[in-house]
Amino acid sequence: MKLLLGLSLSLNLAVIGLVAGFVLRGGPLGGKGPGMGYAMPYVMALPQEDRRRVFGSVRNDPDLPGRGARRAAYNDMVAALDADEFDRAAVEAVLLRQSRGVADVQAVAQATWLEIVAEMPAEERRAYAQRVREVARRGGGRGKPDRKD
Repeated sequence: MKLLLGLSLSLNLAVIGLVAGFVLRGGPLGGKGPGMGYAMPYVMALPQEDRRRVFGSVRNDPDLPGRGARRAAYNDMVAALDADEFDRAAVEAVLLRQSRGVADVQAVAQATWLEIVAEMPAEERRAYAQRVREVARRGGGRGKPDRKD
């Protein structure tokens, strides 16, 4: 059970990365939550309409895994962990499926973000860069400063 909780926590951090708390209530990604933790400052620094565009690109892509697919993967993992004999290949297959889902969501979100930034005039892009700095300094959009290691 501890292993499952650890896996769940790490995957949830990836899910929360792109959309922070929005996904928890079904928010802007419509349940297609895996995302990019490192990209939080990039997305949160965008104007609201552009954030919606990024979220919408993920939410509206029928090829991306939704909640049902993630739930099925967790159920498969629980079944593999519950088995009398540990099947490493089955566990690796579930992890690979989950990783691919995260990567697919990330690719769609990144492509939309890049379109948005490429359309910005230089002055707007500089102002955006400053907002990214500010959001990153606050801790990726969560209002928390970075830890000092």
